[in-house]
Amino acid sequence: MKMMKQFFRAATLTAMTLSTIPAFAETVLTYGEPGPNRGARAGATQWFAQEVEKRSGGDLKINIMWGGALFKANAARQSIAAGVVDLGTIIPDYFPKEMVSFSLTNLPFENLDPWVGLKANFDHMTSPEVTQNLAKQNLVFVSSYMLSNVIMLCTGDAVRSLEDIKDKKIRGVGTFGKIFGDLGANLVSMDIYKAYQGLDNGLLDCSQGYMNASLALKHHEVADSLTKLNWGIYTGLGIFINKDALARLSQSQQKVLNEVGASFIDYLGQNVLKSDLAAEQRFTQGIDGRKLEMISLSPSESAKLYSASQSHISKWQKEAIKSGLDGEAMVKSYRRSLTKYSQERDLVGYPWTR
Repeated sequence: MKMMKQFFRAATLTAMTLSTIPAFAETVLTYGEPGPNRGARAGATQWFAQEVEKRSGGDLKINIMWGGALFKANAARQSIAAGVVDLGTIIPDYFPKEMVSFSLTNLPFENLDPWVGLKANFDHMTSPEVTQNLAKQNLVFVSSYMLSNVIMLCTGDAVRSLEDIKDKKIRGVGTFGKIFGDLGANLVSMDIYKAYQGLDNGLLDCSQGYMNASLALKHHEVADSLTKLNWGIYTGLGIFINKDALARLSQSQQKVLNEVGASFIDYLGQNVLKSDLAAEQRFTQGIDGRKLEMISLSPSESAKLYSASQSHISKWQKEAIKSGLDGEAMVKSYRRSLTKYSQERDLVGYPWTR
């Protein structure tokens, strides 16, 4: 009987000890996003996080911190590299020297298709040379966003031709912005999240924008016109993870992250095509009684913009060489990828239509 009591006492103690051991805890990665929790990009970011959780069976989760809660857009690169967050969005135009390898795909190449641009960008960013360049900064590329075709939103006089850009106070970013400056604009340094106030208080006459992003940021409330420039596409906006944070993940978790990063390209390509069309329709029809004048730059004017872009592409090549990269080879490779995916689309359609 004494032995039986001792047995039950030991069993009880074991059960109590086991009950104090925590259940297996999933890995949660923090994600820093400078934009608000609305619009097409926000929806895509949520899809990314949900897909990672689903495909990992709940083993890997992502906690998104919206609206620049942990860092602003101009501090994203160093914040992710330093581990302020595990992963997040980087806009390379804020880091022209450090992110020169990424900024190639923000140059105005002759492509207006979101999916084609995203696929070509993914090929470029996962190439060995770019991967090594990012690793030196403690960063690893995961996937790309894109802000679709570049547009111009203005208060007062609209932009109907390139002559109309002269002397206007324009918020411009990256190479697109520099070319506005080449054409006589007075460039104003301001991120897109402050463009609403700039247009509203007169600091800006016009702002470089993107169709669905401008709807999400409600720029239609303070603009009178929208000009489709029919000039290049902005695909250099990416998801990056801290290299050390990636190394801490299990092999299966890393595999899920890589697979979702690749799937994200097709998802976003479809998403941007649909949301851009929906945004344009809403702008045209009017929102809450307010309609924008919709203007499309003529083919001859858009051709002038592409012509003005060539010197900047050459300049990028030189800057890439200074950073130890083969800039000329990268440009040629990127052009080949744009051609490859344009032909694939024409031959067999988009992945979601096959």
